Amino acid sequence: MEKAAFKLDTYRFTKASLNFNIQEKAELDVSFNPKGFFNDKEACYNLYFDVTIEYKKTNTKVIEVSCEASFSFAESLSINDIPDFFYPNSLAIIFPYIRAFVSTLSLQANVRPIILPTINLSGLKQELKNNTKVIE
Repeated sequence: MEKAAFKLDTYRFTKASLNFNIQEKAELDVSFNPKGFFNDKEACYNLYFDVTIEYKKTNTKVIEVSCEASFSFAESLSINDIPDFFYPNSLAIIFPYIRAFVSTLSLQANVRPIILPTINLSGLKQELKNNTKVIE
């Protein structure tokens, strides 16, 4: 059996904010801000994934969540050797945790529940790749 090229080691939420005045019928927009730091000595990648949900018409923030995830690679490599599939897949791996957290946060606050749909995040691949820096 072939080893996985990378794996999720840990994740944690570093920020969460909720506007308790969520309007019942208002349309919401979701935006994403991914960035990462690659440590080539340890062959690990720290993903920082911010999600903002705001009212479409007024741009008033409803929920902001920041998640940090740590991935490790099966073998030592440089940033140029990170496979292209890592970037969208790392986001796809961590997104269900963010989705569940946002739902739980709004539900436990006893306000209109915010349930993020399943989203194809492959369009964020290049943004994450461009926002990745090497640390030593």
